[in-house]
Amino acid sequence: MRKLSLAGVAACAVAIGSQIAAAQTGTCSINSTAASPAPCVVTSTHSLTIPSLLTLNMSGFTGPGTAMTLNAPTTMADYTASTIQMPTTGPAFTVSANRNWKVQISAATAAFAGPYAKPASDLQWSNVNGSGYAALTTTPVDMTSGTPTTLSAATGVFYKTTYNIAADVPGSYTLDVKFTLVAP
Repeated sequence: MRKLSLAGVAACAVAIGSQIAAAQTGTCSINSTAASPAPCVVTSTHSLTIPSLLTLNMSGFTGPGTAMTLNAPTTMADYTASTIQMPTTGPAFTVSANRNWKVQISAATAAFAGPYAKPASDLQWSNVNGSGYAALTTTPVDMTSGTPTTLSAATGVFYKTTYNIAADVPGSYTLDVKFTLVAP
């Protein structure tokens, strides 16, 4: 009788060991004559990765693609002083994001490309038409920020360009302005 009970214990240990091994591979089975056999469980760890999703949508450029033409003096009557500022309504943008975000503005270079190095700081920007203008620099500056949203309110960009009758050499000038969407 003793040998029989030892054999039963050994068989039970083998069966439990098989259940544990089967559970690690994603299968399990119960083979028991007990009225209430021990349950068999397969545990699966589920995972997912939620990416940062951010979109900057810009519109309202005055030229092809993302080109923007700044207002400039067209007659001598525009020069009411030796230095003047002319406004230009710039583009507008919206943001869609599943996390906090901010939009920054900066100049790609410290000066316009053209007949002379007209400083990028001669171009000022604001999110409010007619006030709060700041000189454009090569260092990104926060324009606006927000929290997760399917679509933010539209933010307009307004420019004032400084013209100096003595320093500004006639000719065509270009300056790349960068709008950067950041996930802080």
